[in-house]
Amino acid sequence: MKRLAKLNAAATDAPRSTSANEQQHGSVSQSKEGSLKEKNQSPLSPKPKSSAVPSSISKPSTSPSSSSHRIADAFVSKNDDVWENEAFEYVFHCTLSLEVSSRKQYVYLADVLVELEREASPPLITSEHAERALYARLSLPQNASPDAQPLFDYLVASWRRCNETKAQVSAILEKGGNRPELKHTAQHRLGAVDGVKNLISNYAALLVNPDMTAMFPQPQRITELGPAYLASKLLASDAYEAEETLPREFFDSLLARLEGEDYLDQIVSQIVNSIVAQMREQNIAKDYQTPLRAMTTLVSYKPIAAAIPRLSNWNPATMNAKTIEVLPILGPFLSRLSAFPDADPTIADHYFASSDPFGEGHARLDGVHIGSRNPGDVRATMESLRGVLESAERNLFNITMNIVKSGPNGKESVLSFLARIISLNKRRGRMQFDPREVSSNAFVFNAVQLGLRFCEPIMEPKYSKLHLIDPDYFNHSQRIDISDSTRINAEKDVWERDLHDWQQANPNPQPPNFVSDVFYLTLALHHYGLISIMRQYSALVKQIENLRKQVDKMKAERDSGAWQGHHRMNGQLLKRFQEQLDKAVAFRLSMETSLRDRAKLEVSMRFYNLAMMWLLRCASIGSSVIRYPAEKSADHVDWASVARGGPGGLSLNTLPERPPKPFSALPEWIIEDICEFFLFIGRFDLPFFENNPRDEFLTFSSTLLGNPQYVKNPHLKSHLVEILYTFTWPLWRTQSGELMGRLDDVFSTHPLARAHLVSNLMRFYVDVEHTGVSSQFYDKFNIRYNISQILKKIWGDPSHRSKIVEKSQDLEFFVRFVALLMNDTTYLLDESLSKLKQIQQLQHELTEPLPANASQAMIQRREERNGLLQQLEDQALSYMSLGNETVHMLQYMTADSEIVQPFMAAEIVERLAAMLDYNLAALVGPRCTELKVKDPAKYRFDPKSLLKELIEIYLHLAHRTEFIEAVAKDQRSYDKRLFTRASDILKRNMLKSETELEDLLHFVQKVEDSVRSSQAEDEELGEIPEEFTDPLLYHLMEDPVILPGSGVSIDRSTIKTHLLSDAHDPFNRQPLSIEEVVPNEELRIRIQEWRGSRRGRVQANPVPMDTDS
Repeated sequence: MKRLAKLNAAATDAPRSTSANEQQHGSVSQSKEGSLKEKNQSPLSPKPKSSAVPSSISKPSTSPSSSSHRIADAFVSKNDDVWENEAFEYVFHCTLSLEVSSRKQYVYLADVLVELEREASPPLITSEHAERALYARLSLPQNASPDAQPLFDYLVASWRRCNETKAQVSAILEKGGNRPELKHTAQHRLGAVDGVKNLISNYAALLVNPDMTAMFPQPQRITELGPAYLASKLLASDAYEAEETLPREFFDSLLARLEGEDYLDQIVSQIVNSIVAQMREQNIAKDYQTPLRAMTTLVSYKPIAAAIPRLSNWNPATMNAKTIEVLPILGPFLSRLSAFPDADPTIADHYFASSDPFGEGHARLDGVHIGSRNPGDVRATMESLRGVLESAERNLFNITMNIVKSGPNGKESVLSFLARIISLNKRRGRMQFDPREVSSNAFVFNAVQLGLRFCEPIMEPKYSKLHLIDPDYFNHSQRIDISDSTRINAEKDVWERDLHDWQQANPNPQPPNFVSDVFYLTLALHHYGLISIMRQYSALVKQIENLRKQVDKMKAERDSGAWQGHHRMNGQLLKRFQEQLDKAVAFRLSMETSLRDRAKLEVSMRFYNLAMMWLLRCASIGSSVIRYPAEKSADHVDWASVARGGPGGLSLNTLPERPPKPFSALPEWIIEDICEFFLFIGRFDLPFFENNPRDEFLTFSSTLLGNPQYVKNPHLKSHLVEILYTFTWPLWRTQSGELMGRLDDVFSTHPLARAHLVSNLMRFYVDVEHTGVSSQFYDKFNIRYNISQILKKIWGDPSHRSKIVEKSQDLEFFVRFVALLMNDTTYLLDESLSKLKQIQQLQHELTEPLPANASQAMIQRREERNGLLQQLEDQALSYMSLGNETVHMLQYMTADSEIVQPFMAAEIVERLAAMLDYNLAALVGPRCTELKVKDPAKYRFDPKSLLKELIEIYLHLAHRTEFIEAVAKDQRSYDKRLFTRASDILKRNMLKSETELEDLLHFVQKVEDSVRSSQAEDEELGEIPEEFTDPLLYHLMEDPVILPGSGVSIDRSTIKTHLLSDAHDPFNRQPLSIEEVVPNEELRIRIQEWRGSRRGRVQANPVPMDTDS
């Protein structure tokens, strides 16, 4: 400020003429600058032929060398004052000579001439009098004329002419030879021109000073704009014009004068507000480039970049989730530079409108309905838009990064603004929210992209900067509020106590580093931004599918003639549905442009890979190779190796029993978001994974599934399994319907997966039986279905198969696994076949058409029955899909002789036999016709294939005596005639060979022999005393045990079977384990003695043979 105050004082002291005559001679030429080139040439420019040649320059020679030397001679010989006068006349387009004014149309400064004459000074504009001339030129009353050239533009033009003059002097110096006198003269005159340039910069600073707008006469429109007039220069229609009207060098010099002045912020505020105001009116289909380029140019000047965060509208105190898109400086840039339709619905119509929304088009893009649109045109539009958006986002990041680089305040201000976005949009973390209460998808998506670009340096594949991310960030940073977030493995009272202890131990913690700030902010931006958008997109796709079905249904009704009498009304309703469908499709395509941009998904995946490695680091705190608390030096871990599934210095599958506090206290939405991201890609763009390795996810999921105590929420672990299941899907379907492509090779190449995938999956299969949540009974079926699909996929891999065999050697565990597999198979097949029976009845009922005079009650009942049919069909499809997989798992596991033994356990084998017999009876028994439904494939019901697999299980176990006896004991469902009928069906459909069918009949013969033997034993024993009878299954106990809670005696095999699916005493519901039961030796001895006595009695009194049979 002192510099400009001094300048202002000097300018005020400059004499000003009040003579009317002088004002009359001080008229400004109205001709455009440069319109008369001959009259407006620089004094050093080549003269026109008609001009007189200065006496110091002789007639030009034809030799370029001699010509250059003569020009240099003339330049040196010319008097400095004369040269300066000619040069500054050209620079200012002002003169003290009437003749020059008339000839060159320069402004005649009569008042300055009078003053110089009064002072007896030569009438020349020299360095000494340059400021006086410039001040007089700026003070002319004519400057206030509405069509007068703005003074700022005049100064810019003068600055340019200074540069032209300097360039010509430099050219003379370069071509004139290495002469000391020439060099001395040139340097002196270049210094004089630089002095004038400084003078111009000083007066430009005065012109933009908000407190000095009335110092010089200017058009009213310019005075009203004040410093905002500079914005009009930055907002030129193209970059060339912007540079022409406001050269960067000139702006640099101007800012050098303004830097440190207390009114700089006011100047910057007016410029920035003008640019922001224009950005509010734009979108990606309009002239967004002009304000974006203007802001990019503006923040490239460090003083301005540093000033912007100091402005009141950088991060206003009073904002909500909607006004943050409008009020702050970055708001309009984040909300308008997007293809998302919620910020500007016209985007969807502009780029993705259909030419025929009411047509019969059924085009599809990537398997999704797009109506009458041309798929090629849609794809080309998307790719073009993505290129435009990428460029805009890059510029937006550069703007933000320049502010960050401007200084500590700039960095803190950017971080605080990003944190403000998060705090105002916490509702977006919910499954359901009101869009009017949150920021638009466009706004938060661009905020996510900002965060990702800030994180780019730490997302390198070696993960060498993991140690810079502070695990205790939430303990001492207030940027992100997670107080109401569920933690990974800590109840509220626990983490609150741990937080208090940490803060007591660290009363003055160091502020978080920039790496930690941007990492955690980007995590939260993904949570409230990207993941929320993905949920909305999924809901929109579902809505489109429902609308499409409704439209197709109405069209079918119309074409069938069912609209008779209601054609007009139904036609209008159909048109309304078609409009809704077409608009929804346009919105989906608009969202998809950004959301499903593979380039952006790749960056987010890299970020989540980083997040997974960071979570594993947090889970490993306490290990000697992890530096905690954070230190500047890195961990003794090869994180790149860990990411690929190698050890890298860590043993991830055997972490300590208790998870570290920093890991446990993290919000569980971090893991949930990772899962949702991978599931979204799996659902909508599975081939994306072909070129994006999933090693980090395999390492992450293997670690968490291998240490299940580390994650409290079972749904998170189930999501991990679900993602692994998506890797078993084919990537695409050929035109002929053949499924092609595979991703499951990662299971065989990833070291951790090869070592632990099988055991992790089988353990989770068991653990999911009791998750502690209300929906656990139904959840477990979906989870186990996913596990069964993975196990089926890897069964053919010898390495994984050997792991299953190895696991089967743990009889206690594997028996429990088989028991749960049996439970599921029994329930699912029973439910699915039951639903099929109900479907058959309803289908038969609904084939009868309603009478023409049907009452409203009849019509309503028909609608209710149709609704029930749809519900039953959905249930049948679900149960049958799950049931098929459990049967298939039984089929291929019993085929391996090394795995059979657990199926022969006393608590398993009889249930297995009963289940097989029951379902065999349902498929081929007398009531099998009740399962005949229309289009059975719709429910994935293939009775022949199911029968084939059931028979194969029988054959796999046919050599085991335990199984033969178990089948023989099944008095409820076993019937040898069922096997005969099954054999006929399999033979007729060529599903089994003659040899296999002979083996089946041989097995049945063994069962029949066992039945006869068992009947003989029952007759031998006669009526069993009640005290020897099992209280649950009512058979003679073999190994009675006492339940400690209820005191009831029960057969050991019975209670073991019960405890496999229910860890409670069946008589008092108290928790119970098999280790707690007490052998009832006294009762066992009595049973043995009684059995021995009964056999002795029969031998003493044999029953006569029945000779009549």
